[in-house]
Amino acid sequence: MIVVDEDGKIIESLHHLRMRDRVIAPGEVYKLPPPRPSIAETSLEDIFKTLDPNRKIVSELASKAGLGGRYAEEILYLAGVDKGVKVKDLDEEQKARILEAFKKVLHLIEVGRPTVAQLPGEAPQPLPYQMEIFKSRGYSFKDVDNLNQAFRESYEHELALRVEEERRREIEDKIQELKEKLDEKRFTANRLITRSKRLRELAQKLFKLHSRLEEVKGIDGVHEVDGLKVEVSSRRGEMKISIDEKALTLKTDESLMKQISSLFNDAKKSMEAAERLLREAEEIESKIDKLRRRKIEEIEEVLLKVSARLRPSPRRWYERYRWFITSEGFLAVAGKDASSNISLLKKHLEPNDLIFHAEVRGAAAVILKDGLRAGERSRVEAAQFAATYSRAWRERMSQITVYYVKADQISFKPPPGHYLPRGGFIVKGERNYMTVRLELAIGLTKDLELIYGPSQALAGRAVRLVKIVPGRRKSAELAEEAAKILTENMRFDRRSLNLLKERIMELIPYGSGELVKDLKGV
Repeated sequence: MIVVDEDGKIIESLHHLRMRDRVIAPGEVYKLPPPRPSIAETSLEDIFKTLDPNRKIVSELASKAGLGGRYAEEILYLAGVDKGVKVKDLDEEQKARILEAFKKVLHLIEVGRPTVAQLPGEAPQPLPYQMEIFKSRGYSFKDVDNLNQAFRESYEHELALRVEEERRREIEDKIQELKEKLDEKRFTANRLITRSKRLRELAQKLFKLHSRLEEVKGIDGVHEVDGLKVEVSSRRGEMKISIDEKALTLKTDESLMKQISSLFNDAKKSMEAAERLLREAEEIESKIDKLRRRKIEEIEEVLLKVSARLRPSPRRWYERYRWFITSEGFLAVAGKDASSNISLLKKHLEPNDLIFHAEVRGAAAVILKDGLRAGERSRVEAAQFAATYSRAWRERMSQITVYYVKADQISFKPPPGHYLPRGGFIVKGERNYMTVRLELAIGLTKDLELIYGPSQALAGRAVRLVKIVPGRRKSAELAEEAAKILTENMRFDRRSLNLLKERIMELIPYGSGELVKDLKGV
């Protein structure tokens, strides 16, 4: 596809080519390709004389007759002739049908309504009429005023995808940078936690042996104190204690209790530093989640700006959160982080709703809309959703306790003298508890809509499902395998498949899990 200005200069083209007789690139004057022999300008007998008898009829019509692959296939489809048949194997009746089909195609090109052929996951195809070969492949059609408009829509779609690819790459680079920082902070935090525990255990042991150590600190030589090797050197003024193949040196001219107390302080400081790093890691995790959401939103924004005809249907309010429809038909909506938890509860909580929350810090608040009317199945599914999007997933727990309460039990004002942390809320009165499994099912409907939630909720709506549980595999690896299962035997182009993988990655809690199995939708 090539866009030119009023002087015939190329503004942009999908492909940049340098050929023997012309150049296709921005700034060059567009030249038509050399004319091909036309089937319309010769007789049927002459046409078949020029064809190579040992080649397939579709290839010969496309090249020697100047039809191109698309129209060659259309003519053979209308003629009822297998496109793989060799020219020498055609009988006279088949040749006559090919000519009649060609005449029909010429007529349809002249009088037909230009259209855009569309198939989910494929680029739109501009056509002069609704071609039968495209109908046979399941394409739908959108008629347009003229062929130029059809080409324009196809070009705009390609342009949008190109811009989308650039935006996505920028955000992916930023996500990768944040992931490296996240891994570094967690690694350092884990080392500090290990150090803190070791120092605390050591300090506790030395505290218990304090009086015995005081007895030997003035006596040179090697001593055994409660299984520990203690080497005292008054010349160096130190006491070396061997513990688990490591040595700790204390000064004999300073208070042992003061030195042991310093060990406790070091352990405390290491733990505080580790906690600080883990908080920073949480903030980075939140940034990564926001970037992943932004990537999807920016892709939609690009499509909107490039062409109004590509405008998606308006977003429903709950699509900015995580959500699913229960097996009984009730809407369940979950916050994505602390701030969206509060936004969800303050803006969308109504008197007949139920609120679900896992018994763990850092969990999603889930609203089951009209939950007072919902049955036990919907309540269990909403509880599973709350459990899945909680830190219990990161800790790789298989099940957890979740409570649910009524809307009037929720308050955002802490009691006098108390502090309510960011993203927190108060629950008043009695709570209802249930223990549920952690799992996330992801599926595609027959309309290729991506849906997710507990597997029971998706059964019957999805034509194919995958189920993910807590585990160690990275989300990128899981998304790759899940997308392969979900799209098996379906027609998806590379960009659409990549977008599907990105959306699956965004859904996987805490960036890891394990693929259990794929399930057929009922």
